Amino acid sequence: MYRFIFFVILLTAGVAAQAEGNRPTTPGDLERIEQLQRRVDKLGFGPLGADNYTLCKARAWLDMALIEYHEQERTGIVQDAVEQAAQLLHRLDADPAYLGLETPHSYASEKVRADLWQVADTLKQRGDAACVGCKLAKLEVQLVWTGHDKWEAGWSHAEPFARIAENLAYEVQAGNAKCKVASAPVGEAIVIKKHTLVTAVLFDFDLSLVTDGKQRLDDIVEQLKTWSKVESIQLIGHADRLNETGGERYNMKLSQHRVEFIKEQIVSQGIAAELIQTTAMGDTQPVVNCARQRAQRDRSALIKCLQPNRRVEIVVEGVR
Repeated sequence: MYRFIFFVILLTAGVAAQAEGNRPTTPGDLERIEQLQRRVDKLGFGPLGADNYTLCKARAWLDMALIEYHEQERTGIVQDAVEQAAQLLHRLDADPAYLGLETPHSYASEKVRADLWQVADTLKQRGDAACVGCKLAKLEVQLVWTGHDKWEAGWSHAEPFARIAENLAYEVQAGNAKCKVASAPVGEAIVIKKHTLVTAVLFDFDLSLVTDGKQRLDDIVEQLKTWSKVESIQLIGHADRLNETGGERYNMKLSQHRVEFIKEQIVSQGIAAELIQTTAMGDTQPVVNCARQRAQRDRSALIKCLQPNRRVEIVVEGVR
């Protein structure tokens, strides 16, 4: 009798855990990510600025969600990350001075690298979050992401993510030191803002620009027109590493075609062509690897998973 009851308790607990950790993504999740990315873009080009701590944290959550979505995550980490971004943006809409200093852990993540968390916590306790802003926000989300990869596949899988967090921690500390000794700026403030246009949906395949990518590009151009001065715009094109498409030379040409296409779109909306420089990176800087899909030899799944690599980054320098 007791043995039977014990078995039922174990079975019930196992089912509950499985239900909590089995939350497959849907197209609706991707749609919500894209909608929130557009809100981040709009706020970033406005008075808040791209280096705002809370806005950067929302963007980092969305970047994480986007990549994990294309990795076909089923642990709920995508939905949790999206919800964190949505909450931060909601608070910013109500109070632009809001600092979202809390960084909660998802069910599908464990806390790792206490030393790096200590770096982040110390800076926040000192009130330095506004100084190092974006790097600090990225560090915190990167540590959650590292914890997710350890939770999911062990430390060997998570270690590359931890290296990224280490680099961010170093940059945060170095940036904070500079903030402490820098004098107050005089005259016009130069704003340097980096945008990755909907990294997972800008290009479907080859040169196909999807609807949301076009809308996001249009929104960015409209925001640029409100700036006092645009000093320069750099377009950096990237391609995925799908072996069947012809290798490095093909991908280099493809990434060049992509930046030229985006340049044409921007110029057609009234931005001076002489302000725009283009760079092609080919497939040298992927953001996802998709090892699972490669091993399964599922071409359609691989193309979908590699979508975050098919992107054009925009770096804008100017005066708001």
